[in-house]
Amino acid sequence: MRRGRERALKSDFSHVNHILVRGVNWVGDTILAYPSVQGLKELFPRSHLAVLAPNHLIDLWKTFPYVDEIIPFQKRGGAGSILEDVKLSHSLKKRGFDLALMLPRSFRSAFQIYLARVPVRVGYQDEGRFLFLTHKIKRTEEVLRLHRVHYYRRLMEPLGQLKEVPSPILFLREEDRRWAEKRLKELGLLDGRPLIGINPGAAYGLAKRWYPDRFAELGRRLFGKWKATVIIFGRKEEQVIAKEMMQSLGSGGVDLTGETGLLQLAALLERCRLLVTNDTGTMHLAAAVGTPVVAIFGSTDPVTTGPWGDGHVIVKREVSCSPCLKRVCPTDHRCMKLITVDEVEDVVDKKLKGLIE
Repeated sequence: MRRGRERALKSDFSHVNHILVRGVNWVGDTILAYPSVQGLKELFPRSHLAVLAPNHLIDLWKTFPYVDEIIPFQKRGGAGSILEDVKLSHSLKKRGFDLALMLPRSFRSAFQIYLARVPVRVGYQDEGRFLFLTHKIKRTEEVLRLHRVHYYRRLMEPLGQLKEVPSPILFLREEDRRWAEKRLKELGLLDGRPLIGINPGAAYGLAKRWYPDRFAELGRRLFGKWKATVIIFGRKEEQVIAKEMMQSLGSGGVDLTGETGLLQLAALLERCRLLVTNDTGTMHLAAAVGTPVVAIFGSTDPVTTGPWGDGHVIVKREVSCSPCLKRVCPTDHRCMKLITVDEVEDVVDKKLKGLIE
């Protein structure tokens, strides 16, 4: 019976009523996957669409209007992860999903859905996943050069024709905006001074980071020239970086590293005139709430992971070893070392002149 159902669904998706999307594992990738999930709902408007997402990312799906259900799971490593996958897959199997779209390309994500016995399983053919997929998309050189918005959207091709790609939008709740208003009031930052966000860290590794002392010097100059308050954003693990920067910024800076949830962070970013950042998830959050971004790139490629939309500026030096996509630079970090404070300041000044004057 199941085999007959699977064969029917492979050629005819008219019976799809329950859809599962295996979400990605990073903040930025989650934002860039929004257009694909929106497109899936447009193709199957009457379906019940659930997203399977790691616990630390469920807030990013809570306000997304094209999702009917969020299924959280704990992303663990080691031997215990196999047992967790079996338990999770058993739970998913009971729900009777007709179709699954796997956004990650990992072996584990495909294995989870395969164990759940979802009849139609769409994903990239990679990481030894061949046997776990019913609809396999090849990761060709052309695909790998696509921006991640188009990269995830390519997975939709077996399912039907789609309209043009919408921009990734993070839908903030009024309660998030009220929280941001209250927090800024507590900090004394509602007096009209321009707020400029700085994100000096990067979760993927040191190779993506411009130097904290250069971020601090940039912040000092912006405070002096524009009377701007610099708000430092980042994860709890990056508080050491922020502390070093605050010693230089003094009254011109506010440190909020590790103090916000994802939606609270997005609500604060919405209030900033500009964000200066490395290639991070925070960069994509800012773009998704309409805040202009000045993004400093080194080891990664802005063609594939740059901020989506108009009004953003990439600062990057063309060196022979970039993009290397490494976590830690094996040589002299020249891709970041060659980017000066003067260079970034010039870009920021031009942006602020258009936004403030």
